[in-house]
Amino acid sequence: MATTAQKAAEPEVKQRPFVGYIAWLIQRITAVMLVVLLPLKIYSGYAMVGDLPGGPFITALHVNAFVDSLLLFAVIFHSLYGIRVLLIDAGVVKDNRSIFTIFTILGSLLFVLSFYVIVT
Repeated sequence: MATTAQKAAEPEVKQRPFVGYIAWLIQRITAVMLVVLLPLKIYSGYAMVGDLPGGPFITALHVNAFVDSLLLFAVIFHSLYGIRVLLIDAGVVKDNRSIFTIFTILGSLLFVLSFYVIVT
């Protein structure tokens, strides 16, 4: 049975239950996207210049706006949530909710701006 002094000494954790899990899940999904899309982008670039075999489908992927958008989404959110983890581990950030919200908004703005540049 905990005494009142022991209860007062325990730090209060201010986190919503699934915020950390959502960031973890997004980072894992974007990691898989990067493992697939980065080699595809590199291979299609070499196939486009004729250094590697590849049909018109593979070479067309190198300039495909949808593939570029997926790659940008994965890079932006994977890196931002990775920085989030580093900040939490270093003790710079105490409240997981605020950094998750800030990085999600920042990532969304960066992605929309990048998507606009790619499409236009």
